[in-house]
Amino acid sequence: MDGVLKGFFVVGVVMLVGYILGRTNALGPQGTKVLSSLTFLVGLPSLMFSMIATRHITEVLSETGLISVLTATAMMAVFAVVGALARWGVRRTTIGALATGIVNSTNLGVPLSQYVMGSATYVTPIMLFQLAVVTPVALTILDLTNPEGTKPSVRRILATPFRNPVTVAAILGIVVSGAGIQIPELVLDPLKLIAQVTVPLMLIIFGMSLHGLSPRASSSESAPTALAVVLKSAIQPALAWVLARYVFHLDDFNTFVVTACAILPTGQNVVLYAVRYRVGQSLAQTTAVITSALAVPLLLGAAWLLN
Repeated sequence: MDGVLKGFFVVGVVMLVGYILGRTNALGPQGTKVLSSLTFLVGLPSLMFSMIATRHITEVLSETGLISVLTATAMMAVFAVVGALARWGVRRTTIGALATGIVNSTNLGVPLSQYVMGSATYVTPIMLFQLAVVTPVALTILDLTNPEGTKPSVRRILATPFRNPVTVAAILGIVVSGAGIQIPELVLDPLKLIAQVTVPLMLIIFGMSLHGLSPRASSSESAPTALAVVLKSAIQPALAWVLARYVFHLDDFNTFVVTACAILPTGQNVVLYAVRYRVGQSLAQTTAVITSALAVPLLLGAAWLLN
């Protein structure tokens, strides 16, 4: 119980710093945009490469990791189908799908995993899945559907992933990891140092974005936001528990691990992508706020029930 509260306290304090910066306009009118660009162009690529390249990509195939991947994929697929039927648009549906599938595995999942479960490695599979698979695919879709861009050709479609620094970093990390290449510490250390600022920057950006945000989603975003919250905070944890208990027959501790990973709220990087691509910002921000608020009682409840 204490570990859950400590993790949220640390994250909450950093977000509060961001909110104060936004409320006081201390960084000027372009503050959020500059920090978002810095994080997107420098911080996230460094984090992705250093994280993926130093781990074996097959870690995603562990039982607990597989359940996390299956539940996240299922939630994103459901949102995508509903978004297509409701004609919410490809770009907004992509952001909504990310809000249901990408959990706060880094800046909340890591400390909670360390404090509550005894090791930060329990969130590694879902982190790798998000960084190496979900993010590159989603950002490629957002790039290809940019209304300010030209009509995509086959050549442009194939080249799109390689024009995005986040995607390029993930691809390079996968290649290095899959080939078993050992990167010298002299090369990795600068990247790891830059990567260390990425998590707090994302939290600060998220906190800054909360200033002026209505506690309720805009009318045009109310339906997709409600769907994203229900899928993320209710359906995904329930599905994870069912799979762990009745399909994979995991013990109580590992059942709690996968349930807790599913309960983790929407990641702040989804808000970053929404700001960066100027689409679905209210959807991403409101979903992140609500799922973060719900995560505290849900995690405490799961810890108590599964003990």
